[in-house]
Amino acid sequence: MFGYIDNYNFKELEPMRYYSHPKSYKGDTKEEAKKRIFSEEWLGARKMDGAFAKFIKDEDGNMMLLSRSRNVNGEFPNKIDHVPHLFDFFNSLPNGTCLLGEIYFPSHEGSNEVTKIMGCVTDKAIERQKNDPLHYYIFDVLAFDNISFMPFRAEDRFNYINEIKNKYNYKNIEFANYYKGSELWNMIQETLASGGEGGVIIHKDSKYQPGKRSTKVSLKIKKELQDTIDCFFTGRISSPARDYTGKDIENWKYWENIRTGKLINAPMFNEYYKGESYEPVTKSYYMGMAGSLEIGVYQNNKIKPIGYLSGLSEEIKMNYDKYKMRVIEVTAMQLTDDKMLRHPKFVRFRDDKQPQDCLWEQIEQL
Repeated sequence: MFGYIDNYNFKELEPMRYYSHPKSYKGDTKEEAKKRIFSEEWLGARKMDGAFAKFIKDEDGNMMLLSRSRNVNGEFPNKIDHVPHLFDFFNSLPNGTCLLGEIYFPSHEGSNEVTKIMGCVTDKAIERQKNDPLHYYIFDVLAFDNISFMPFRAEDRFNYINEIKNKYNYKNIEFANYYKGSELWNMIQETLASGGEGGVIIHKDSKYQPGKRSTKVSLKIKKELQDTIDCFFTGRISSPARDYTGKDIENWKYWENIRTGKLINAPMFNEYYKGESYEPVTKSYYMGMAGSLEIGVYQNNKIKPIGYLSGLSEEIKMNYDKYKMRVIEVTAMQLTDDKMLRHPKFVRFRDDKQPQDCLWEQIEQL
């Protein structure tokens, strides 16, 4: 029957909802998440920022890629024709397979970006993916080769993902990696610090619960688990990158005459193309901005540098002297062996704090 596997109608299966604490929650969400993670009773994987997609290849070989929500007709829309570049993978799978995943763009994550593709007509969806196809990130398996995994524990289902991964290697197909304990904690920290959406943790002994959203089974983790550090700008800077490497060189207006050293604010592509002594430079280099600003904390009453912060506004990079000793809050991808922040990221100004409040002990506690 259409959509059936092992006597179960996977087509009409309501997706499980992953629990996240509401804004009104009064508890310490970070400590609660850490307690679950370090108990090693929970498994977790990175969450991609895209659109949920349930793939079904029923017992008769009918294939469908269904969204999370039903349409006005009460049906889950089948969008499989929107991603023909994934058909080689779908066709290779055995009948009786149900996979859960996320359709997303690795180069620019975001549900809105995916909606522009999956929400339009098929021809336009295919055209819009000509140079940047969607990927399918698989994070759960509910049936495989005519066997339903609905009675299986989460840990057993996630382990089976690795078996599928080892058998099926296709372009634009990705599989979730599950972690526990300290490895899970570090993965989520690095994901958040690099701008990712976060992760989802699942109790290892839980079964898939269609249509339910239980805190005893799942927890979606976003910003509440991100470690932050209060530090300040020390006043030291790094030089900006000189060479422009963007794609709009024909219209770029920041150039340097390499023979005279004179900076020019005008499109010079034609002269450059003819071989004359002009090279495109970055706006930061042309404007004399800082490339990045050094950040630090106090250790034994002395300023201890902990890294350089980039990705700041032009106003800050142009007037960096005005920001010396101003306190800010940052995150970082990780702490290096020499106790420096790797890829720190600005969170917010902390004008409620003084530089003397920013102590080295924060680093030691990471």
